[in-house]
Amino acid sequence: MIKLPKALLFDLDGTLADTVAQLAKAACKSARALNLEEPSIESTKSYVGNGVNMLLARVIAKKFDVNLEELDKDLLKKAREVFNVEYMQGLDKDYRVYPGVKEGLACFKDLGIKLAVVTNKPQVFAVPLLKHMGLFEYFDFILGGEVIEKRKPDPMPILYTLEKLGVDKDSAWMIGDSDNDIIAANNVGMRSVFFTFGYCSVKEEHMHYDYRFDSFNELRDLIKRLKG
Repeated sequence: MIKLPKALLFDLDGTLADTVAQLAKAACKSARALNLEEPSIESTKSYVGNGVNMLLARVIAKKFDVNLEELDKDLLKKAREVFNVEYMQGLDKDYRVYPGVKEGLACFKDLGIKLAVVTNKPQVFAVPLLKHMGLFEYFDFILGGEVIEKRKPDPMPILYTLEKLGVDKDSAWMIGDSDNDIIAANNVGMRSVFFTFGYCSVKEEHMHYDYRFDSFNELRDLIKRLKG
């Protein structure tokens, strides 16, 4: 018997909002500063999910599979310095909150469910972005990348967040649009929801998720049914 969860943990990019245009603009300016080829929107979309340094490493290497240890550290450092400035300045525009997100989050709050964001996006960007989008107030806790040692798909960010919320893994769900989210949930041993409308992918033959939804409203409808 599936029970109403006590907590819902959400990824940010590709789950709550489409932010790839923001990322692409900052990544392009970083590439331009290094006299490198600027990534397309589609390339940037495929590079997202493992934090800013990995995004920039993929832009520099022009491929998804890249080892940070093999990259020129000075080059990556300069790219990150440019990115930090450009991205922070652009957080108030070029994003789209997905349909049903605000209504869904409000519904979950009304039902007494604790809400959190667990993202690999650095905390310094995640918090102001959520404020610009009008979503910050819905969340009881926000954990961005670079706050603790590990990032998704490692289980540590989820376990850290559950501890902060005071909720056990059997009473919480992880919701996201990528294998990082689903693997992290699997590593914790908790229920997971895969959103198909984001811009990351799940290698479904290797993943286990409990629900697969094409819209945020489908999650809201399920939670309302569980409430009865």
